[in-house]
Amino acid sequence: MVVTSCLAQESGCTNYGACIMRNGSIVGVNENERFAMHSVMKFPQALYVADYLSRKRLNLDGTIVVDKADLMQDTWSPMLKLFEGKKAFSYGELLELSLGQSDNNASELLFKHCGKPQAVEKYMRKLGFHDIHVRMTEKQMHKNPAKAIENSSTPAEMVRLFEWFYHHKDDNPYMTFIWKAMADCSTGLKRIPAAIPEDAHIVHKTGTGFPLPEGLQDMNDAGIILMPDGSYAIIAVFTTHSPSEAVIENIARQLLESFD
Repeated sequence: MVVTSCLAQESGCTNYGACIMRNGSIVGVNENERFAMHSVMKFPQALYVADYLSRKRLNLDGTIVVDKADLMQDTWSPMLKLFEGKKAFSYGELLELSLGQSDNNASELLFKHCGKPQAVEKYMRKLGFHDIHVRMTEKQMHKNPAKAIENSSTPAEMVRLFEWFYHHKDDNPYMTFIWKAMADCSTGLKRIPAAIPEDAHIVHKTGTGFPLPEGLQDMNDAGIILMPDGSYAIIAVFTTHSPSEAVIENIARQLLESFD
């Protein structure tokens, strides 16, 4: 993995961590270091929401009335273009927006109506994941970007969470819905998706930090690569102060090649 280390440094990335699991083997670089998840946080949040909806016997088509005036206006939020005034959104629509399009307002609404960050972190502990911390909402991070590190994970722990998800994706309709939403993810196509083999597919979640004056920003990507031969690989790449998405693509490519 020396080549990957040199590549990241040459690309101008201040720090990074990466981990891949394939065929029962794990390879990593700084895989046990703590990184800000940014919007990768929306994946553990979604798993908690699935558990919440199941426990409360709420359907994915159950709705929440949203007033546009109450939403953050100066943030990444495709849902803002969908309506004026008030509109009813289903839990499924909010999960789809949060996971598939990384909508910050959708995530904020799920925190408001299903459970705050502490509830998500408590659920992670219940599942046995102790290196995933969820302590800030999107609105709180928006007000103070330096607080983003309080929503953190190690690459290795995120890989383990995705492995858990892979084995539980068919447990109930909520989990199946989350799987499809991340399979249809439209963000980060120049990150891990750009490194996977032809005819492979990826179920993933991206995260992007607040830009610095010099144009650098944290960039993350993590997910499950479904290989053409029916096997799979689980991968997580977290970077700080990265100049471009190509850093993640190149690290992911070399992680995959380490198994060739």
